[in-house]
Amino acid sequence: MPDRYSYPNSLVLINKLGITDYDRWKAVETAAIHQRMVELTEHPIPGQFDLAHLQTIHQHLTQDLYLWGGDIRDTDTHPGGTGIAHCRPPCIVPEVERVFGELAARDHLRGLDADAFADGLAWVWGETTAIHPFRDVNTRSQHIMFNQLARDAGWAIDWSQIPGDVFAHARTLAIVEDHTGIDALIRPTLHRLDAGRPPGEALTVEQVRGFQARGISRTPDVLDRELDAARKRRHTRPAAESLGAKMRRPEPPAPHGGLSL
Repeated sequence: MPDRYSYPNSLVLINKLGITDYDRWKAVETAAIHQRMVELTEHPIPGQFDLAHLQTIHQHLTQDLYLWGGDIRDTDTHPGGTGIAHCRPPCIVPEVERVFGELAARDHLRGLDADAFADGLAWVWGETTAIHPFRDVNTRSQHIMFNQLARDAGWAIDWSQIPGDVFAHARTLAIVEDHTGIDALIRPTLHRLDAGRPPGEALTVEQVRGFQARGISRTPDVLDRELDAARKRRHTRPAAESLGAKMRRPEPPAPHGGLSL
């Protein structure tokens, strides 16, 4: 649904280039943000893995297109076609402080084995998905920050092994159910970084390109089956204490406002 961020009667977001054609806008945005993502894989932005850090990443990714890069949204959003609401604007900052405060209390997941790290990263990623701090470009901003978090903790994620549409489905389910789908997809692809390997090499340009190229999204039934199979494979590994077990958020409200990814 159009809102103050979009052109009248359009889903196209108001942009610095004045592009109003939807297909051209999406093509230009995809290319521009992809290039900025590559920059941040090669030269990560230092930060504390908190809201300010995420805002700086978001501003960097969107600087070529939007004036509101890094700004907390003031309109309601929801994952397209799901009827699920993201966090309401007045609650965004308190919710982010809750989630990232818990992350900091766990020393940003440093010093954990693979099971505990995957569970912790899945929890914080699912919670941040539900909060959805910005009007758009949330997924790509989170991808950059959480891969940087993984590298800082000594891990790399092989995104070539994670189907993009299944991961997107797992993140949507984390809003209304739990983070176990994200955990099931991440855990088998974790690799411990070599001590002598530069951290920036953990996420390659090809992996950034692969993360953006989801291809044709399959039906929810197919995605559910793939995610269930991933969960079953994950359950053959030892269980780790869940980071979010005592940190449940309230049920999301009914959706209002525009589609946001």
